[in-house]
Amino acid sequence: MKQRVITAIIMIAVGLPILIYGKLPFIILGLLLALVATQEMIDMKETVAKTPIEVKLFTMLATLMIMFSSFNFKTLSFTGTLTFGLGTMALFLFILLLAVVVRKDFLIKDAGYYLLTIFYVGSTFHSMIFIRFLGLKLFLFMIIVVAVTDSGAYFVGRKLGKRKLAPRISPNKTVEGSIGGTLLGIIIGTVFGVFTGLSTQILMLIIMSLVVAAVAQFGDLVASSMKREYGIKDFGKLFPGHGGVLDRFDSHLYASLALYILINVLNVVI
Repeated sequence: MKQRVITAIIMIAVGLPILIYGKLPFIILGLLLALVATQEMIDMKETVAKTPIEVKLFTMLATLMIMFSSFNFKTLSFTGTLTFGLGTMALFLFILLLAVVVRKDFLIKDAGYYLLTIFYVGSTFHSMIFIRFLGLKLFLFMIIVVAVTDSGAYFVGRKLGKRKLAPRISPNKTVEGSIGGTLLGIIIGTVFGVFTGLSTQILMLIIMSLVVAAVAQFGDLVASSMKREYGIKDFGKLFPGHGGVLDRFDSHLYASLALYILINVLNVVI
């Protein structure tokens, strides 16, 4: 516990000023975290099978391509929605399948894993940067709702939890805890949105809070499912007491992706 607290203090001391300032420092931080997250996915895969070096390098490069799709580094702004389409996906698939043919120890299922890694890490970190560049209030809204939902689910689950939410994936999570955390996330998210002027539309704040709270829990379960499948406790050791990047930010990555879809795909106006 002491180690977790010390790590959390360091993370806040380093990360909070960068988060508040935004711009290039935030981009650099996001880039570094995305590279570490990609390496964590590679390391997890390598617990069962070695990966050709060219596949690792391609996965890193392709992930960054997705992450910075539609981003203008000269103006430090987004020029639109994600610009990768069927052609980009086909190119990535072609390269990975080529590795299947060339490398006898690289299989079809391995190609699928790395294609998933590219879009999993690339699209979620793209969304994270996109949300921050829309405004600090929106990013803080996302962080607060995720944190409140997680804490609420833990304490409500301990007090009232009876029915298992996903026993195969995470035996300690309960339906009651999930509902309690979600409701608390909606309340706090809506209050935060109103008092900070994020939006004057109460219903929209409620919907956004609900989506973030629900998807954040889903992201945590997905990460837990992957770790359980590969028999690992943590994705990495970058943050002592907290694990790796994907351990620490799994819920936030999914929450930011959900907000991205709401705002930039479904055209929800806040």
